[in-house]
Amino acid sequence: MPHNRILFTFSFKMKKFITHIFSLGIAIAVSVGFILSRAGGHADPFYLKFTGGKKSSLIIGTSKAAQGLQPNILKEVTGKDFYNYAFAIYSSPYGKSYFQSIQKKLTKSDSSQVFILSVDPWSLSSTTSDPNDTLNFRENNSYIAGIDDPCQSVNYTYLFQYFDEPYYKILTNNSTAVLQPNGWLAVTLPVDTASSARRRNFTITDYKTKLTSYQFSSVRYTYLLRTVDYLKNYGSVYLVRLPVHPSLMALENQLMPEFDTTLRTAISHSDGYLDLSPDNAIFQYTDGVHLTKADGEKVSELIGQWIRNGK
Repeated sequence: MPHNRILFTFSFKMKKFITHIFSLGIAIAVSVGFILSRAGGHADPFYLKFTGGKKSSLIIGTSKAAQGLQPNILKEVTGKDFYNYAFAIYSSPYGKSYFQSIQKKLTKSDSSQVFILSVDPWSLSSTTSDPNDTLNFRENNSYIAGIDDPCQSVNYTYLFQYFDEPYYKILTNNSTAVLQPNGWLAVTLPVDTASSARRRNFTITDYKTKLTSYQFSSVRYTYLLRTVDYLKNYGSVYLVRLPVHPSLMALENQLMPEFDTTLRTAISHSDGYLDLSPDNAIFQYTDGVHLTKADGEKVSELIGQWIRNGK
């Protein structure tokens, strides 16, 4: 009898312990779920782009376009609701992964859209010894390749696999880089001469290193052509070379000295090409590559007027 009582007491305590563990697990899961559901533009520079459903009149490119092209300004000038679907030099060069992601994000119900594709030597180059080695393209392990559905209300794939910060930071307020609902990444940095020069010098050093590994890729160029031709089914497609600081332009010219000549076929497939590099020196940049918010507004207005006026 005492033995049975001991077994009963042990069994009761085990059930109570398991119940507590189960309740704790539920509480943790609910808390994590709540935190993840709060992920927004302050949490991460890309996450929101993989939520919110399909979009029209996409802005395509790397971080130059992500930070430099402002959909609200473009809408004021053209009347079109643009969505900035540009990302970063390491994740959204032209290629199969980005092309497929664009196809998944684009709404197909409107055939009068306007698309702006930012082009530069980096977005058409690879870091592999064979620049056409698609199996080892730098974006293959990024969110661009890994997110199968970029239109979910909460994208758990991104949050579990590609969100690099501790989850508690979702609830904090990062005021330096804030991703807007229209896809524009608003970056706020000091733009005084000393701060800008310091960041620019760092960027120049970084891009000089890039020169040793980046090479023009004919495969990437083919995917640029495919992207242009695909988007032409849904509206007008414009190619734009955004301005950069003259010191960074010198490096781009080292990578691809005959850029416009190389781009000739893509230009002929598009509805127009605007090269803003002759005006590099008149704009201000946070680091030599990315336009300040104020000058991004100016450039967005220039591009909008160019499109509105029929080039």
